[in-house]
Amino acid sequence: MIKVSVNGELKELPKGLNVSEMLKELGYTSKGFAVAINTTFVSIKAYDETIIQDGDTIDILAPVQGG
Repeated sequence: MIKVSVNGELKELPKGLNVSEMLKELGYTSKGFAVAINTTFVSIKAYDETIIQDGDTIDILAPVQGG
């Protein structure tokens, strides 16, 4: 297991997860989230090849409707 910060909360995740797997593990089942790891934006195309590392700071942002 590794420890990461997700939106300011400490979480334990299995080692070796990529971004897509991490989102499923955390219960983010719909599409359309923006993800940044250590303040660097991760494009959707890179989700499957970007591996979450111990100590990463992850921000997951959902779109918000406004008007």
